[in-house]
Amino acid sequence: MGTRIATHGAEYQAALQRLRERGNGVSSWGDDGLFGGFATMYAECTQVSLMALTGVSGEVGGTGEGLRAVSRNTRQMEEANAGNVESALWV
Repeated sequence: MGTRIATHGAEYQAALQRLRERGNGVSSWGDDGLFGGFATMYAECTQVSLMALTGVSGEVGGTGEGLRAVSRNTRQMEEANAGNVESALWV
């Protein structure tokens, strides 16, 4: 599960990178100056959105790493407990 979530985090990050590479999209409007204020606000909203989505991407990746750590720690604890029970049975 943790590996899948970490993979989703990486895929999410790649999608964000493609959005960053597209730019704000304002240049495709062919603005003759009438939409300047609107274009500026749109570009700013785009940047703020990308920053927020980048934060989400980090959380998804961190969650995946955390789940892998929990799984690893649980497995190690179960192995240690099994060894302790086995040792106790031979005492």
